[in-house]
Amino acid sequence: FIYTSPSMGGATLTVAYRNAVNDASESMTDFALAMSPESIDGLTVGVAMSDNSIGENVDSDESTMYATYATGGFTLGVQSSDLDHTTAGSDQESIAYGVTYAVNDDLSVGYSYHELETETAGDEDQESTGVSASYTMGGMTLAGAMNDVDNIAGSATRDHEGYEFTLSFAF
Repeated sequence: FIYTSPSMGGATLTVAYRNAVNDASESMTDFALAMSPESIDGLTVGVAMSDNSIGENVDSDESTMYATYATGGFTLGVQSSDLDHTTAGSDQESIAYGVTYAVNDDLSVGYSYHELETETAGDEDQESTGVSASYTMGGMTLAGAMNDVDNIAGSATRDHEGYEFTLSFAF
């Protein structure tokens, strides 16, 4: 069962429910509220919670909250998430933020950051950063991104850098 309410003053509620057929199947109850207040142009905030039963003795509770704000050429966003799991060492906390700036109609640049913390003993926090830019002229777009991830999956010896450049044409 999934229900999404009509917008009421900029607020939308979504509810989802699935009942377990037997003790070994998964059940869930989810709630999400997103709001774009009519009095604050460009602001969107939201919160979501989920309660899951995965089999007989495994439960997880998840929650997240976010906010985005767009003004002029800037768009800012932040999100915080939490996972509480009955399996030892499976809890996670996450924080992410990003900012983009549309310099003009053709050029945009952006920066993002994400940190993932686990409760596993000996794990390092995974940290990701990214920088991107795109330039559009007519039907041509030139874009690029540089991303860096440290401590992949909590391992201090697993770091990775990635680069992407694209040139696309629309006809």
